[in-house]
Amino acid sequence: MEQHINSVHLGIKITNTTHKYYLKHHINVKHLDRKNHKCKQCNFRAYKKCTLTKHINSIHFDIKNHKCSHCDYRASLRSTINIHIAAVHLGIKNHKCSHCDYRASLRSTINIHIAAVHLGLKNHKCSQCDYRTATKRTLKIHTESVHLRLKNHECIQCDYRAATKRLLKLHTESVHLGLKKYKCTHCDYKANRKINVIAHVNSVHLNIKGFNCSHCDYQTSSRRYLTMHINRKHICIKEHKCSQCDYKSATTTELKIHMNSKHLGIKNYKCSHCHYAAYHKSVLMKHLNSVHLKIKNFKCNYCDYQGSRRSLVTQHEKNVHLLIKDFKCNQCDYRTNTKSALTTHINAKHLGIKSHKCSHCDYAAYHKSALTDHLNSVHLNIKNFKCSYCDYQGSRRSLLTRHVKSVHLLIKDHKCSHCDYQTTENSALKIHEFPTSWHKNHKCSHCHYAAYNKSALTQHLKRVHLNIKSFKCSYCDYQGSRRSIVTRHVKSTHLLIKD
Repeated sequence: MEQHINSVHLGIKITNTTHKYYLKHHINVKHLDRKNHKCKQCNFRAYKKCTLTKHINSIHFDIKNHKCSHCDYRASLRSTINIHIAAVHLGIKNHKCSHCDYRASLRSTINIHIAAVHLGLKNHKCSQCDYRTATKRTLKIHTESVHLRLKNHECIQCDYRAATKRLLKLHTESVHLGLKKYKCTHCDYKANRKINVIAHVNSVHLNIKGFNCSHCDYQTSSRRYLTMHINRKHICIKEHKCSQCDYKSATTTELKIHMNSKHLGIKNYKCSHCHYAAYHKSVLMKHLNSVHLKIKNFKCNYCDYQGSRRSLVTQHEKNVHLLIKDFKCNQCDYRTNTKSALTTHINAKHLGIKSHKCSHCDYAAYHKSALTDHLNSVHLNIKNFKCSYCDYQGSRRSLLTRHVKSVHLLIKDHKCSHCDYQTTENSALKIHEFPTSWHKNHKCSHCHYAAYNKSALTQHLKRVHLNIKSFKCSYCDYQGSRRSIVTRHVKSTHLLIKD
C-alpha cells in the first residue's frame, strides 16, 4: 500500500521505480533483451508468458474485451483504453518532443516520432517494395493496403474504402464535412493533414522536389505522386475502369475526376475572366496562367516554341521536330501523336460528329477550340494575329501562317501529281485532284451556285449578292471583294505593272 501511494499518488520513485521487480523487468526487457516467449505466428517475443497470451488474443484472435465509453474503440487491455480516452477524448498529451511542437500521450510514441522524423530512422522495410517505416504497425498497414489491397473501412456516404479508421476519418472530414485544419502560410491552400501542407509548401512555394523518376525528367515532392507517375506513364498500370466508356486510370481520384467532368459535367471551378470552368483547381490555375497571364515556362529544345504545360511542349517536339506519331487511324492513313487528336479525327472525318455547336448561328465544330475560334473571328471579330507585311489579321496563328506563305512568300507546298497545279492547302489539292469525289453540298439560296465547302459559299454571298467589298486600295478609294482583285488593280493602275 505504501509503495502504491508513493508511486501513484505522490509520484515518489525510488531508484527510478517503486518496486525492485519492475526495475528487474525493465533491465531484462530494455537492456538485456531477454524475451524467451516467442509467438508462433509472427516475430513477436515477450519477457512474460502472460504478455505473449495478450498479444495472441489481441493481434491474431482479435479479442478486444475492453470498450471505450465515448466511441466504438475497443482494446485488449484496460490500460490501452485509458490511454485512448486521455489522448483522443480529453486531449491530454503530456509528453512533448524536444525538437518540435509534436505532443503525444505516450513516451514511446515520442521516441518513435524522434527516430522517424528527426533522426530519419526507419528500420522496418517492406519485402515487396522500397517502402520503409519506423513502426511495425505502419508496415503492416502498408502491406495490407498497397500489396494485399485490404481496405476494410468503408465510407457510408460514398464508395471510398480505407485501410485504417484514421484514414477514413480524414476522408470524411475533408471530403464530406469540408474540414481542413491545416493552412498554408503563403496562400489559401488547406489540408486535413499537416504532411500535405508541408509537401505543398515544398513543391509550390520552395520548389523542392526530392523524388526523381529514374525513367524521365519528372520530379515531385511526394513519393506517392512518383509511384503514381511511374505506374501511369512507364508501367501503364491502370486498374480503375470507367463504367460508361473505355477510360482507365491509375488512381480512384483520377477516375472520379473523369466521371465528374466527362459524364456528369461537374465543373465547380470557374474562371473570373471568361466562361471557362474546370473540374479541378489546378486545371483552372493552368488555364489562368496560359490564357490570361500568358505564362509559358516550358521551352522547346529545338526552337523558340514555349508552352504553359510540359505535355504541350512534348507534343510539339514529337509532332514538329521528331515526327513521332504513335496513334494511327484504322480507317485511313491519318497519324497523330495524341489519342485525343485521333478521337477528334475519327469523329470528324469518319463519323461526322460535330458536338460543339454555336449559340449564335448554325455552325457546329468537331472540337471546342474550333468553336472558340469561330466565335472570336465571326461573332466577336477578334483577330489577334497580325501580318507583318500587310494589314491582314487572323483569328488563328495557322491562318496567318497560311496567308504569309501563300500571299507574301508564294510558297505552295501541295503539288498536283497530274499537272502543274500548286496550292497552299491540302484540302484544295484534294478538290482539284478528285473533283468528282467531292460533292457541292453547299448551295446558294439566291442563284444556282454550289460550293464544296461552306467558306466558299460565304465568300460567294458576300461578293455577288451582298456586294461586300472588304479589301481596299492603299492608293485610292478602289475596293474589291477579293484581295487578288485589289492586288491586280494596284499593279495595273498605280504601279503600271502589266503581267
